[in-house]
Amino acid sequence: MIKELLHSFPRLLEQKIDALLDEAEPSPAKAFQLYKACQRENLWMDSFEKFSEHLNHFFGLPKSERRKSDLDQFLDRPAHAALYEDFQLNFRNALVDSRAVLDIASWAHHLMRVSYKSESAVISSEVLLKTLHYITNPPLFEKSQDIKFEDFCSAWKKIVFKLFGKKYDSELHRILNELQWFNTQIKTEETTQERFIPGIYLTQTEIDWTTAVQQAVFENAPIPKFPLSRGPQKQRLIDLERTISLYKVVQTTKLPEFIKHRDNIRATILDRCQSLLRERAR
Repeated sequence: MIKELLHSFPRLLEQKIDALLDEAEPSPAKAFQLYKACQRENLWMDSFEKFSEHLNHFFGLPKSERRKSDLDQFLDRPAHAALYEDFQLNFRNALVDSRAVLDIASWAHHLMRVSYKSESAVISSEVLLKTLHYITNPPLFEKSQDIKFEDFCSAWKKIVFKLFGKKYDSELHRILNELQWFNTQIKTEETTQERFIPGIYLTQTEIDWTTAVQQAVFENAPIPKFPLSRGPQKQRLIDLERTISLYKVVQTTKLPEFIKHRDNIRATILDRCQSLLRERAR
């Protein structure tokens, strides 16, 4: 299981970094900029304090559920599409949850420490946390959104060099080379699927179940059983059900070694559901 998680590490890391923005709020400067923009467009005539309350409610919604209509409801009149685009956040104008950043650093440290059986300084929680802090508080010349694994690796190398110079170059390159190879394999697999594999044909029952599983896992609610007694018959649905069974074990276990992997298995289920629903053919 650890080996599979390490192989998926590049993609899981990208998803976790993306999720930081999905759950972020505007910085005070960004909130005020939006307030002034709405005033200029005669969309808001009340106080900044009241505007901020509505803004916090809007960004408190899960990103997948946010709609322009949610924004228009509290404005004096509907915003035009160009202004609505300005409500999208990036790491330069967002407030990111520091605890969530710490959780990602701890997860990455634990996975690499166990996988490589190493206590190397380059994979320490401190180094990984500083790397994530660099990404989520980017200098002007760095990307502020759509962070890829290559961007993480670049930031990681900069932090290691800043802290240690070239002292740990060989260790860092050895780990980076393997993780980048995993990332190349993931991209190759995804490209191959897009080019040569047709969408999986799901019945409406299978679509409904996959959607229900995705929602239940997202909300940490009980996961529904497959509705047909014979169980799923398609391989990717069978694989999904097996992963769900593993997730149910770590939901209730008290063993620390399994509890640590709960979020990783949860992310895997969400990714598989999203892939199934995206590629389905009716």
